[in-house]
Amino acid sequence: MTIDEKVTVGMVDNTPKYMIWKGRNYTINKIGLHHHFTEGKTLYHVFSVVSGTVFLRLRLDTGSLLWKLEEFNDANL
Repeated sequence: MTIDEKVTVGMVDNTPKYMIWKGRNYTINKIGLHHHFTEGKTLYHVFSVVSGTVFLRLRLDTGSLLWKLEEFNDANL
């Protein structure tokens, strides 16, 4: 499911460790792809991660330091 909502992400050693979305905490168990791109003068980092049975794609805007949840897929749904 494609989403474009602000989220809170906790980082340790430049790696996302958890995400909070709609009051729920998702502990990140596995990091898949990490890539970055620029749009104008803004650098974005994109992380594809797994929390249990949930796949998440997170985007960090390094200009504003805001995180967005771009994609959410739960294998149990």
